[in-house]
Amino acid sequence: MPTLRDASTVDAWVAEDATFADAARALAASGIPAVAVLAGGSRVVGLFTETNLIAGLVPAYVRELRHTAFAEDDLEALARRGRAAAGEPVTRHLSRPIVLEIDTSATHAAERFLHGDCGAAAVVERGRFVGMLSRVELARLLLARAGIG
Repeated sequence: MPTLRDASTVDAWVAEDATFADAARALAASGIPAVAVLAGGSRVVGLFTETNLIAGLVPAYVRELRHTAFAEDDLEALARRGRAAAGEPVTRHLSRPIVLEIDTSATHAAERFLHGDCGAAAVVERGRFVGMLSRVELARLLLARAGIG
């Protein structure tokens, strides 16, 4: 049975004292849908996701609406919100992390992804951050084990 030791992870994280802008840059550079936010350089306290990024860049009312086709873009409001968000602590913009121990089976990791809405999970070994695992990387591992990849 494959475990997450057999998967490639990405070293994508920011410290818990990082700003929104720091996390946004790390997320953009990572190539995956989330980066870990770490305390003490190793303990996962949350994830900064693509959804957190977008939510932080738009005025709060946009998050409450279910349909915005009627609304005109207010470019100045978007710019103001983006400038304000840039200096905010990343801890104001976190999602609950999916955290998987490195010896977790690929089947259990798949189940966690299927029941979560984030496209990446933090992988730890005895509580210390190892890297981020994307859904795509887990799929590669499963495809390879099935002889398809």
